Amino acid sequence: MHAFLTTVNPSASSGPDTLHIIPDTSIGIDEIRQIQFFLSRKPTQSDHNTVVIHQAHLLTIPAQHAILKTLEEPPGNSLIYLVTSSPYSLLPTILSRVQIIPSTQHLALSPTNLSSAADLLKKLQSVTVGERLKILEEQEFTRESALKFLDDLEFILHQQISSGLLSTINYELITQVRRYLRANCNLKLCLSHLAINM
Repeated sequence: MHAFLTTVNPSASSGPDTLHIIPDTSIGIDEIRQIQFFLSRKPTQSDHNTVVIHQAHLLTIPAQHAILKTLEEPPGNSLIYLVTSSPYSLLPTILSRVQIIPSTQHLALSPTNLSSAADLLKKLQSVTVGERLKILEEQEFTRESALKFLDDLEFILHQQISSGLLSTINYELITQVRRYLRANCNLKLCLSHLAINM
């Protein structure tokens, strides 16, 4: 079995040996059970079963934990593709169990952006809630730049966890604010929610 993380859809054909998971809003435990059942059967028209999880960043935290077992102890005749443009929204334990397929379309996190995100985070963590609200308002975020900032915060969180450092960033808060932004909630309210709950 091989598991891959990619930013673009693989050229996997459809058929009885291929399962495409295409989420509406999120990917939950039911979809993971569907994947596990699908992989437990023998392929009928090829030598392996293929699962393509589109928008893998929409995997809920319980679903990410549930798929870990499949990634750790997979059937020998399977290929699993996690397709996402936000790889760092996945748990580090998932990232450590997949082969990352680099892509020219992949939007890499630049050290400059990470450095400015880290500086902004440090500033936000050292002030009161009211000052955090003011600082985030002064940043003049667009919805896209706010989502990018959340991705950078999440990357910093993963780095801190990997280094054994305690983090004051709350992973669930980042996921929640990202979900609100993608659901087209008011940008200012989303950032206020982030500032208040940091």
